[in-house]
Amino acid sequence: MQRPAIFAVLFVLIFAFATDAKSLATVAIGDSTANEYSTKLRANLSGQFTLLDEDLASSAFASFKFATPTNLTVDQAAAAGSAIGCDFFVIIDAGINRRSSFTKPVYFEAYASLFVVETRTGRLLRWLHPRIEAPTEAEALPQLLQTAGEMAATIAASLSNVDPVEDDNKSAIETLPDTPEKGLQPPIPYRRIKPLYTEAAERLGVAATVEILVDIDAEGKILRTKIVRWAGFDLEAAVEDAVRKMNWRPAYRNNRPVAMRVLLRYNFKRLEPPPN
Repeated sequence: MQRPAIFAVLFVLIFAFATDAKSLATVAIGDSTANEYSTKLRANLSGQFTLLDEDLASSAFASFKFATPTNLTVDQAAAAGSAIGCDFFVIIDAGINRRSSFTKPVYFEAYASLFVVETRTGRLLRWLHPRIEAPTEAEALPQLLQTAGEMAATIAASLSNVDPVEDDNKSAIETLPDTPEKGLQPPIPYRRIKPLYTEAAERLGVAATVEILVDIDAEGKILRTKIVRWAGFDLEAAVEDAVRKMNWRPAYRNNRPVAMRVLLRYNFKRLEPPPN
């Protein structure tokens, strides 16, 4: 006589989980390696999120025809996530490269790059980069796929407690105008520091642009930063570190210091070695 009640409780719990579960989409770009990694990742994420149909999500994402689908502004990313209809999405790129070194004449490196994005803000929440080295190409992919479980756990942990962000509209700080204004001098650094081109970016020869908004008060102190175009490969952290290490002269209007928000843009590209 208690079974109907038990079944009813189970149904309520399952329904509650389904309605509370965050919706997650995956978008694989590149070759079949990315598709296979996406399949394995989704298998490990199932049950933790409401997973959207991958073909539909990929079609919605592809409709934007981004020139650099892993180097988006937050507005582009938010628009793509809204079109997909998800709370979060993961862009998956992967590949296998033939390598050689002094210690290993020939080996194969299999890697995946996972860009975990929040739709509401368009920000990059995590960038994950599992990679393995194998003596043969046939061994590389199976070993890479074995990392999908760990990556799924990391993604789930990252999305379980997403930090809220401040509302830009509540900030009273003035934004530096795009066109020159008479009597206005923009803030400038007393010394410029070039952001580090990270090892991860160097390994794959990544070319990308990172943009950061910086609020500088009337004393030249940095009040706040916000990445508004991300690229992964730890390049955002490199930009943030460089900007905060600079000493800034504040903006001046009619010879009086004023607080100002500025947009800084950093382009990254691997320098090719000179020809022999």
